[in-house]
Amino acid sequence: MDQQPLQPILAYPYVLPQHFTKRYSDNDAIIRGTLFPELDLPFRDFEIRTHLPKTPMTELMMLEFVFFELQLYLDVNPGDENAAALLEEYKKKSAAAKEEVFGNSDWVYDPWPWEGEV
Repeated sequence: MDQQPLQPILAYPYVLPQHFTKRYSDNDAIIRGTLFPELDLPFRDFEIRTHLPKTPMTELMMLEFVFFELQLYLDVNPGDENAAALLEEYKKKSAAAKEEVFGNSDWVYDPWPWEGEV
C-alpha cells in the first residue's frame, strides 16, 4: 500500500509578470474582470459585453474595481510610482462617486466587511 507524504504539495502557483504599460478603460476592466490586458484570459466562446448602463452606481462600481485592481498590483509591485499616483487619483474619484450615490450616509465611509479594520 502506498503511503501519503506527511505534507503533500498541492500546487505550484505561477503568476504572470505584470508590466504597467497598458490598461483597459474602467468600463472594459470591470466587464473583462481585469485592469491589465496581458492578464486577460477570456473563456472559450465567452461573449464579452461591450458596455454597462451608464448610472452613478455602475460608475462607482467601475471606479472601485479599478481601485482594488491597482491595490493588488501595488502589493506585488510596491515601487511603481505611476501606479501609486493613479491609485490616489482613483481613491479621490471613488470618494466623489460615493458622495454622489449615497450622499452623506456615514455607513458608506466606514470600512466595508472585506476592507478590515482601519
